[in-house]
Amino acid sequence: MTRQPSPMRRPAEIFARSLLAERALPARRELCSGKLGWQTILARIYRDPIEAAQFATAQSPDLLVVLITSGAYTIESRKGRFWQKANYHPGSIGVTAPGNISMLRWRADPGQQLESLHIHLSADLIDESCEALGGKGPWSRRLPDALLLEDPLLTAAGRAVCRALRLGAPPLYADSIAQLLATHLLYGLYGSAASMREDVHPSALGDTAMRRITAYMHEHLHEEVSLDDLAAQTNISKYHLLRSFAKATGFTPYRYLVRLRMRRAADLLRDTGQPVLQISAACGYRSPGQFTAAFRRRFGASPTEFRRRFQGDRAADPEPLSFL
Repeated sequence: MTRQPSPMRRPAEIFARSLLAERALPARRELCSGKLGWQTILARIYRDPIEAAQFATAQSPDLLVVLITSGAYTIESRKGRFWQKANYHPGSIGVTAPGNISMLRWRADPGQQLESLHIHLSADLIDESCEALGGKGPWSRRLPDALLLEDPLLTAAGRAVCRALRLGAPPLYADSIAQLLATHLLYGLYGSAASMREDVHPSALGDTAMRRITAYMHEHLHEEVSLDDLAAQTNISKYHLLRSFAKATGFTPYRYLVRLRMRRAADLLRDTGQPVLQISAACGYRSPGQFTAAFRRRFGASPTEFRRRFQGDRAADPEPLSFL
């Protein structure tokens, strides 16, 4: 039986507490994902002051990951009567577990441009990931709370979120990164899932489920598509969908959707006289610039160049997509 999608909630509802938490920060917000429709992740870029006197962060039910994107800080966190010190540089990661409050202060050399990316992973995502890994009940006690984590995967994922925020990436891409972050923070930093429950075996995607998912993608190429939308076509969780889909196809759902969109775009450019702007919208892109960049990455030519080269030449068909 097909699982019904949960009622769509706006990011302002999902991340209400985290959105308000920035009032406690001595920083200026530069960019926010609030209007991008991301459901599992809230991302904001801040310009930080050279020096911040002692302040308390606000409590939030979401997991906070902070990535330093520019500048070098000497930051301190107070635990009881004592201060713990860490030296931040671009790529450094700090994590605050759900419900925790930190006492912080920092300073940097004058003349630096200090910038940080704050990533809130929704409480629902954390709970769902815990359940998929075999956990029961609230799992915040297993989540890290660290002033400094030097973890290459977290840094790479954080930088991917930063790029996605600056480019206005679709929810499906943001959901995929959010799932990776949540799973790694729950699983990758604490060993194997056997420490949670040994009898957990993720469900695989069968032919029928795969056909439902890819059919949904084909039918909604012109729309935003999220992991929630895709998971609603099957009876497995978003976590298992992401893992099983990649195992079956070699692509994440987002990358597979992009390939479908590029195939549709190539067909329309070759076989019709539709304007590039119209084709861009038909393939789910907000702007011709984003569409052109994606198309060039896929085929090594702009849409106009591709049309000029291949229109009328049926032999120059892009390679077919297969998922099994």
